[in-house]
Amino acid sequence: MFKKIINFKAALTFVMIFFAAWFSGTTVQAKNVSEAEPNNTMETAQLIQANSETPAQALTGNRPNQYFVDGYISSSDEDWFKVYLTSGTQYVICNGKGFDFEVYNSNAQLIYMDSYTKSGLGSSAFPFLASGDGFYYVKITGNLSSSQSYLLGVGGPTYTVETCKVSLGNVSMAGNRNSTVAIDLRNFREIPEEAIVYSVKFSGIGSTSVNSISIRNLTTANTVNLQNFTWSNDGLLSLEMPLASRWQAT
Repeated sequence: MFKKIINFKAALTFVMIFFAAWFSGTTVQAKNVSEAEPNNTMETAQLIQANSETPAQALTGNRPNQYFVDGYISSSDEDWFKVYLTSGTQYVICNGKGFDFEVYNSNAQLIYMDSYTKSGLGSSAFPFLASGDGFYYVKITGNLSSSQSYLLGVGGPTYTVETCKVSLGNVSMAGNRNSTVAIDLRNFREIPEEAIVYSVKFSGIGSTSVNSISIRNLTTANTVNLQNFTWSNDGLLSLEMPLASRWQAT
């Protein structure tokens, strides 16, 4: 019996969205407000809005719900900010030369404190637990005697968009049978743990090589069928499929 064997070299590209303590001054429609004195006490804390952008907004670069405050701080200065947060995990997102910060609830109880030290590009995020809906206060103090600039965000995380390309090497198929390829991305340190997949695309496959392609995320048990000929699918954010997991392509 003659058996037709098809060989092709395939590559798989993921577009991922992941939580990152990241800020860019070129973000479209991000809300930046300037620190305003006097704000040296809890009673005179400057009211700011909580950061509440979404992964979908990160895709377009249009982030109307990204809120940051920029100002100047030194070791002889304190800046206080007041922000309304919902219960659950929230973040203090920091950028600048470095400063100490404390988070208080509406009863003036200290619930979190830490120090931010600038390291590399981008910002750093510090998670804390908001026990209930209400106003919270963030106090920052510079750790240098000279005045230094900073960026501060409080609330939900910020997001960034990246691509991840995986080479599957040579794939062989015979007759009308399915061929399954296992892909394990759990141990790649370059992939952020929080990354979720927005789109999937195969390349290097001839239009007549296969009849269909599907890819399954074994963590969530979601299976995505790819469009014929383009072998792609996007708009997958709602499935919340983690990239750093096991996958199976058929």
